[in-house]
Amino acid sequence: MEEKIKELLKQNNGIITTKQIEEIGISRVHIKQFIESGTIERVKKGIYISRDMLEDEFYIFQLKNKNAIFSYNTAMYLFRASERTPDKIDVTVYSGYNVQRFPNNMKVHYVKKNLLNLGVAIVNSPSGFKVKVYNMERTICDILKDRNTGVDKEQTNKFIRNMIVHNQVDLNKIWEYAKELKCTKQLETVMEWII
Repeated sequence: MEEKIKELLKQNNGIITTKQIEEIGISRVHIKQFIESGTIERVKKGIYISRDMLEDEFYIFQLKNKNAIFSYNTAMYLFRASERTPDKIDVTVYSGYNVQRFPNNMKVHYVKKNLLNLGVAIVNSPSGFKVKVYNMERTICDILKDRNTGVDKEQTNKFIRNMIVHNQVDLNKIWEYAKELKCTKQLETVMEWII
């Protein structure tokens, strides 16, 4: 059984879930034995990592919270467009989503449910795991729409200017998102300032 767990860990970059363990025919009751033997370590309910692996808080958080999208400062950080590691991890969820179990280092932003998946991209976390994040165009619109979110103004002005001036974003997509998110006036102001 232990060999099966080790193979499963290898296939999943050192992170496995209770569901995956059960899918290979191992009962939940054996999980405690694997923890005691040092094969795996529990990081959260239902999520285990290999003992020799560093925990990836971005990936593990999204395993537990599939409807949370990394946004704002955290999106800039994950796209390597920010020079600063965020003090708090920005995530966006739909209004009414239960965030009671979110860690204290999360800054939560809310949107209407129909706007949650607008502009979602997949990027690698610092440890190389795939996580959901808002693309650059959506991140720019979010920042413009809500300037009072604690996002560093100097950093965001530099970010927006660099993305637009160096053609790293799709301007048509930004305008499309701005209409959906109701921030076209803010975008017009920024475009006048940049151009």
